[in-house]
Amino acid sequence: MEESTPKKSIPAGLIAGIAAAALVVAAVGGYFGLCAWVKGNDQLLPGAVAVDDKGETVADLGNLTREDALTVVGEEMNQRLDNRKLTLLYGEDKKAELSGELMACAPEAAVDVGFTAKEEQPLWKLGALWLGLAQEPTDLSLSAAAFTPEGAEQAKRVIHSIAEELYIAPVDFTYEMGSENVVVTPGADGQEVDADALLDEVEQALAEGKTELRVEPQVISGAELSGESLSKLIHVEPKAAGVDENGKLTPAVIGLSVNAEEAQAKLDEAAPGEPVTIPLEFTPPGTSGDESMYYKDLLASVTTNMDGVANRSFNVNRAAEFCNGKVLQPGEVFSYLGTIGDPSSRNGYKPSTGYQNGETVAMDGGGVCQVSSSLYYCAVYANLEIVWRACHAFATGYIPNGLDATVYYPSLDFRFRNSTGFPIKIVAYTEGGAAGKLTVQFYGSNPDGIKVETQRYTQSSTGWTTVYEADESLPRGTTKVKTTPYTGYVVDVYRCVYDANGNLLSRTFENHSTYAKRDKVIQYNPLDSGPWGAGTDEPVVTDPPVVPSLDLPPVQPSQDPWVQPSQDPVVVPSQDPVVVPSEPVYIPTPEPVPTTDPYNRPPDTSAPSWITGE
Repeated sequence: MEESTPKKSIPAGLIAGIAAAALVVAAVGGYFGLCAWVKGNDQLLPGAVAVDDKGETVADLGNLTREDALTVVGEEMNQRLDNRKLTLLYGEDKKAELSGELMACAPEAAVDVGFTAKEEQPLWKLGALWLGLAQEPTDLSLSAAAFTPEGAEQAKRVIHSIAEELYIAPVDFTYEMGSENVVVTPGADGQEVDADALLDEVEQALAEGKTELRVEPQVISGAELSGESLSKLIHVEPKAAGVDENGKLTPAVIGLSVNAEEAQAKLDEAAPGEPVTIPLEFTPPGTSGDESMYYKDLLASVTTNMDGVANRSFNVNRAAEFCNGKVLQPGEVFSYLGTIGDPSSRNGYKPSTGYQNGETVAMDGGGVCQVSSSLYYCAVYANLEIVWRACHAFATGYIPNGLDATVYYPSLDFRFRNSTGFPIKIVAYTEGGAAGKLTVQFYGSNPDGIKVETQRYTQSSTGWTTVYEADESLPRGTTKVKTTPYTGYVVDVYRCVYDANGNLLSRTFENHSTYAKRDKVIQYNPLDSGPWGAGTDEPVVTDPPVVPSLDLPPVQPSQDPWVQPSQDPVVVPSQDPVVVPSEPVYIPTPEPVPTTDPYNRPPDTSAPSWITGE
């Protein structure tokens, strides 16, 4: 009989251990499975919250899907952006404002922060975070926003305007519009604004809800200046006027430059730190498209009366014909004498009246100053830059005092620049014959509706007196007016520019005009009695006496001194009222102001007494 082998039994403790281990493995596997599910479930972890600019929680985003989180964050952002205003502070108490309406919220950026925080967690921790067994709070800022394309363009325009205003070249650089030169002092520090960096800073400030931002330019260290570097600093490329995609006129840009070689030569001659004056060169822009679209606005107009003298009116008409139809491109300088030529008989003009040594005398071209004065009047009211102008020796009477312009060929011209961004056409014509009228008009483009008014202040007036002058050639009992009188004036003129709504944009000193007084000169026969003196008691002899043919000694004229009054003119105060040349009232005369020019401009040099153009 075989013996049976007894069976070995598994210890109960081992079985329990194995079971426990299996349970642990299952639990761990289940936990890591949960972690893997959390990692890919496209939901934010618990503890993710949206916070405002002050750090306060405004929405719980935990366990939300990306789509739901974007909706909640977007609504909160939009509500805050529309009410935001950012004020840019720059220069001396200057401000510019930008609105949050230029931006669009970027909820993706905020929500991405939450999902990035989730992705950065270790896998083993995600399950605990999901089950609330651990805490990793994540703040999603509602400051995530960016400029829209249109908003970015508008912000760039504001920022570039500020940058241009704050820019100072690394030289002491002085230039004003209308100046013929630029004055530079090499070696000075300059400053500039990084426009791109400022745009990013402004975008961030608006997104964060800031209300103010100070713009601080960066210092540019001064460097040795050369003609070439100065040329690059000053250079402005000319650009023709045109029409944008919205059908609006776009102004031209006047080219500006200096000759690099000429500038270098002047810099080489100057001592260190010495200011150097260098001529500027202007380049009028070309034309584009149909030029007729630029002449739709009447910029200025004036009509003056001619005096009825045939030759003078002929000269006025001839000068007007030369000016009529003249087109000035932006930046171009109009020269009156360069347009009408030599106002002499050689050039088709006729002799008329003009001034010479304070007297009215016959000379070629008399009257052409009426056209130059009308052009000056229009140039002022069209808000153009005056290059050179001189007033007449005496008040003209046909145009307001302070708004005339005299010329004398070839040394004294009237010139102005087309300082608008568009071409200008001059219209000039006469009508009505010798006693008719002269009309001058400027046509151009005034898209902003700019208007000009002048303020003319008569600082003083000097009345004329009557001067008597003996003339033996005059018949007894008669007198003759040799010189017509003029009252003297001192006049200051200011130019006031208004926008389309009547708001004053600028008030600038225009000119200081001095008109001399001219006394009335009356000629008389010295044997007559009158205001000039006693004369003589001898009767007036109308027929020669009949002398008998006798052998008598000839009659000697009287040697008494009273028979021959002094031939020196005797000045007697006029008993006549002071005659003031008639002047059309174009604007109300404001109250007088002190003669001191607040702009410290030197007074205009009055034309000498021999200037042509009565």
